[in-house]
Amino acid sequence: LTGDDVSVGTDRVFFAKSLPHLCSSVVGFSAVEASLELGNFADDEDDAKADGDGTPTTNKKQPPSNETSAGRFRDSSEKYERALVSELGNLLRRRALGASLAELARASYLLAAFRSALKIVHPSSTTRRSDKELLAMDVDIIMTALKVTQDEQLKATKAIVMGDRKEPLMVRLSDVTIGAGDKKKKDKSKMHEEEVSGMPFGLNDLRQKTSSPQDKQFGASGGSQFEQFHTFSASVPMVIRSIHARAIACASMALNQQELGQVFATKKGSGAAGYVFDCVEECVNVAAISIRETDSFAVDEMSVDQAVQVSANITALQHALPRLFGTLMRGMCHIGLIRVDQLEDTFQYADQTLKGADKTCDKEVRSMYGIVYEICRKKIDTLINFSLANFNWVAKSARDMPNAYAESLIEYMRATFRSLGPMDEGSRFGLHFSCCGHVAERLVNLLTDSPNAERTSDDHDALAPISRIDAYGLKNLSIDVLEFERFAEGTGVPQLSECFNEVKCLTTAMVDPDLPKILLPENSSFRRRKYPFLALDKVGNILEKYVGAGGLLGGKSLGRSDILVLDKKEISGLLKLCRQQQQ
Repeated sequence: LTGDDVSVGTDRVFFAKSLPHLCSSVVGFSAVEASLELGNFADDEDDAKADGDGTPTTNKKQPPSNETSAGRFRDSSEKYERALVSELGNLLRRRALGASLAELARASYLLAAFRSALKIVHPSSTTRRSDKELLAMDVDIIMTALKVTQDEQLKATKAIVMGDRKEPLMVRLSDVTIGAGDKKKKDKSKMHEEEVSGMPFGLNDLRQKTSSPQDKQFGASGGSQFEQFHTFSASVPMVIRSIHARAIACASMALNQQELGQVFATKKGSGAAGYVFDCVEECVNVAAISIRETDSFAVDEMSVDQAVQVSANITALQHALPRLFGTLMRGMCHIGLIRVDQLEDTFQYADQTLKGADKTCDKEVRSMYGIVYEICRKKIDTLINFSLANFNWVAKSARDMPNAYAESLIEYMRATFRSLGPMDEGSRFGLHFSCCGHVAERLVNLLTDSPNAERTSDDHDALAPISRIDAYGLKNLSIDVLEFERFAEGTGVPQLSECFNEVKCLTTAMVDPDLPKILLPENSSFRRRKYPFLALDKVGNILEKYVGAGGLLGGKSLGRSDILVLDKKEISGLLKLCRQQQQ
């Protein structure tokens, strides 16, 4: 019809120029054919009018050869028109494999307008009865669009995240809540806060809590008391808007395909709307995975601040999902994509896809939690290994202040906990317990493990357990543990100091002047009440490393009556007493 070679040219050129040109050419051809057919009908009316005037019908009737010729011409024209429309549909199906989502949506809209134009310019053609079958893209096309959407969302999210600074957004001055009374009034009058420009689907509600004195350490460092910060960084609103834009494009394509005659599976809500929700779910899934994978590919190179921000970004994405799905549901109802009789089924399918997307976000948040803890654990191990590599635990004198290694660990944990502001309270408290619990576990292992035990390949670079320690080394260690407890209590996290209960019991009991009496079998009940976390096997392991100081002096010779000092004979007796009770 046009003389164009449709097999050449890129997909971009085809969808931008070739397809509109071909559609307009076919519409022009149909318009010409309709004009010729209209002319033939006019001749027949003139003949009938002449017959009414009394003119002999034998002279006015067209020859049979002319009628046959007109019929053959009409059949040939309709056959050619049907071939053009069919070829246009087949060509679009082949080109759809390399199209973008925007191109597929525009092509779908163009074909809907194309079919409407054909119905207007040539309604009498028999081809109109088969336009649906010839033009409607099959189910594979809508599935192709879903795959294209998923790939585009993955690339777009990676590009957005790579350019993100991983810093929480500061709340704009116009959005800062001045008084609590105004907020209460808003809460009573409206179910949700009004949407703020640039903060779609309730993101403006996600702000770091810095109201209480204990929570101030969780806020962004370097800010004044009047500054408020969101929990997410600048990439989250951009990612959510990109998901929303692709959902709108997918809904537009589904609506046009429905108008063209495509039949969608009824198991997915109202059919076409189900594919839109599938599109959103897949976009959210790849976005959450991409946010995590783009920044967590090298754990050793990530800081705690960056890892925490990635976790908070995924949580913010998850927070926006209910409003996003609700907005899409309302919009599809407005455009007629969801019928009234299938509204309930569509709501159920929307809830199903929302739960799937929410589950993916939960999985990625848990994964990021593990990454944050892994970074903290490695740093804590590095500090302990470096600070205690050549530490002399045979102190021979008691200190009045913690050792330097304890102060460095506390300072690191204080800085780490301060950077957890963007995380939710549960994850934040969980990391507090994980870090403090790991420090306590390392101290217990160093104190009670045997230095001669076989070490695995994973422990090759780890610090060897303590081989020799005296009463004053134990006393100094108990002072370190008390400092850790004071730090834990100052964080404001309930029961955090209990992480150090076991190491506190061990160090306190080992310097208790009443230890020989406490270890007697008849005093087991008293021992459990006073030191509930004291294990006799670990006490025995410590006694094997104990360096005696010439008798049960009770520290009196050195002016310290609160420290138990044992000689070799007493160490042997207490060790035997512990081993007997273990049997």
